Amino acid sequence: MIFTRLKALVLAAAIGGAHGITAAAPEGPTGSVPAHPAPVPEPDSYWTGPTNSPVPATLSGATVITSAHRLDALLHRQHPALVDVSNAPRRPDNMAPGAPWLPLPHHAIPGSLWIPGPGVGAIPAPVEDFFLQQLAQATGHDPTRPIVIYCHKSCWLSWNAAKRAVHYGYQHVYWYRDGIEGWKAAGLPTAVIAPQVAPEN
Repeated sequence: MIFTRLKALVLAAAIGGAHGITAAAPEGPTGSVPAHPAPVPEPDSYWTGPTNSPVPATLSGATVITSAHRLDALLHRQHPALVDVSNAPRRPDNMAPGAPWLPLPHHAIPGSLWIPGPGVGAIPAPVEDFFLQQLAQATGHDPTRPIVIYCHKSCWLSWNAAKRAVHYGYQHVYWYRDGIEGWKAAGLPTAVIAPQVAPEN
């Protein structure tokens, strides 16, 4: 019986590979997001190294959330401004001019405001001005209103953006370290949203 099941799994994997289908990576216990790599120390300023690399376990001046269910409870209890700072997809450079391009839908935590750009190490002034404006609108110009900032697991964009929110004077900044991957792994719903992008001059 075991040999028969193993043979069937191997055959299914071979068929899937032939049709461009890959097996899902195993999840942690009870569907939890895989563990982070060992955390690194907080840098003194904004991170300018590789975006997708091990991140700190802490963020000075902010509260780190590592549980999707704790975040869900916070969203229902305090109704914070919820900001996704994931990068927006870019049209491939090698696409023929005029060729249609349909980026994949962006799945986020419901109620999120998607602002690409403010999580890089050094941001252009127009992007920072836009980020400031969007945060002010999302919080009703109230620096005491909680803000939750996230992007992806092991991604510095949300760490940098949350650090900026602390620097701007927001008093209750939360950084959701596990990102959308942690939210999905907890079985919580997502919504497809569109980015809010700084206007070009």
